[in-house]
Amino acid sequence: MIKHDYKACNTCHADPSGSGLLTQYGRGMEETLTHSYFGKHTGEEDPGKRGNFMFGAFDLPEWLLLQADGRGLNMIQPRAAEVYTFWLMQANAQAQITLGRFRAMGDVGLGAPGSALGSSVTRGDYRLISRQFWLGLDIGSDNQFLLRAGRINVPYGLRMIEHTAYVRRATRTDINSSQEYGATLAYTGEKIRGEVMGIFGNFQIRPDAYRERGYSAYLELAINDRFSLGGTSLITHANNDVQLATPLWRQAHGLFARWTPVKPIVVMAESDLLLFSQPPVGTSAATNSFGNASYLTVDIEPWQGLHFMPTAEFLFNKAAQASGFNIAGWASVAWFFAPHMDARLDAIFENKATGSATSSFSTTLLGQLHFLL
Repeated sequence: MIKHDYKACNTCHADPSGSGLLTQYGRGMEETLTHSYFGKHTGEEDPGKRGNFMFGAFDLPEWLLLQADGRGLNMIQPRAAEVYTFWLMQANAQAQITLGRFRAMGDVGLGAPGSALGSSVTRGDYRLISRQFWLGLDIGSDNQFLLRAGRINVPYGLRMIEHTAYVRRATRTDINSSQEYGATLAYTGEKIRGEVMGIFGNFQIRPDAYRERGYSAYLELAINDRFSLGGTSLITHANNDVQLATPLWRQAHGLFARWTPVKPIVVMAESDLLLFSQPPVGTSAATNSFGNASYLTVDIEPWQGLHFMPTAEFLFNKAAQASGFNIAGWASVAWFFAPHMDARLDAIFENKATGSATSSFSTTLLGQLHFLL
C-alpha cells in the first residue's frame, strides 16, 4: 500500500502494525486497489458493498468488525521423502467490538496436524487454536495511541505473511503462531509509527520454563511519501528454550525499509543481527553465538492485482563449535483475481552449508488459494 501513499497500517487494519482483521475502510481499499478488474477501472470508484463482510449480504453495525479467512496450500518437494503435502494453513474467524475508545478483538480457528502449535487451545491432530485476543484503549485527540493487553502479534520488523522467511523464523516473530501474551503501546502519526511490547510469555505452551519474557519494539519514519525506514529490537529470556532445551538469552536488532522507486514497484528489505547466550551444561559461564538474517524482495505489479515477487534471503549463524550459511531465492507470483480471493505460486530454492563444508540444496514448490469473507 505504500505505493498508494499509505504509509501506516491502522487505517486498514485493527492491528496498528498491520495484517489480519480489516477495518471498514480497509475493506473499501481492498475492493478498489487490490484485486484485478476486467473492464474500465480508475481506482476512484465507490467500492459499494461488495467488499463488505459476506460480500455485503447484510450490513454490520459500525461498532462491529467481522472477518473469516480460509487458506489451503499444496507443497511439492521433489527431493523429499514425502514429495506432495497438503496443508490447511488458515481456517479462522476474527471479530472486533468497539465501544467509544474501548476495543475487544479476538479470533478462533482450526489448527491442522503439525501447524500453529504455539497457538493451540486444545490437544489432538485437529485443534482449536487462537492466535490473537486482546483488549485495547484508544488514547489521544486523534486516537493516535493504542494501548493493548492480551495475546498479540510481536511488533518487530516487516509485518508479512511469509512466516518461513529467515527474518521471521530466526527472530521468532511470524504471525502464524509466534504471538505472545503481553502489553503493547502503539503510536501512529503523520510521519512516525511504532509499537513497543512487554512480553509476558506464551501461556498456550507449558511448562512455564519454556515461556520467553522480555520486550520487542520497532519505530519507523516516513522519509517521504514513497520511502520509509525503521529500526527494530527484541530481547527475551527463557529458562528452557523451546528449540535448544537450555536457558537462553535471545536478542535481535535490525533495520528495515519500504520504498517505491516508481509506482508499479515496491522494494522491501530487512536485516537483523542475532545474538544468543546460554550456559553450557554443568557450568555457569555463558556460551555466546551470533548471526544475521537478511531479506530483500521486489514486488512488481504490472496490472492491478497481479504481483511478481523475486526475493533473496540470507541466514548466518556462528556458534562456538560450528557455523552455518543458508541462502534462499524465491520466485513468486500472486494474483488477486476476484473480490476477497487470491492465488499464489512460489518456487523456493535453498542452499544450506555448515562449518564442515557440507551443503544441501532443496527445491520447494508451493501453491496457495486464499479467500476472505
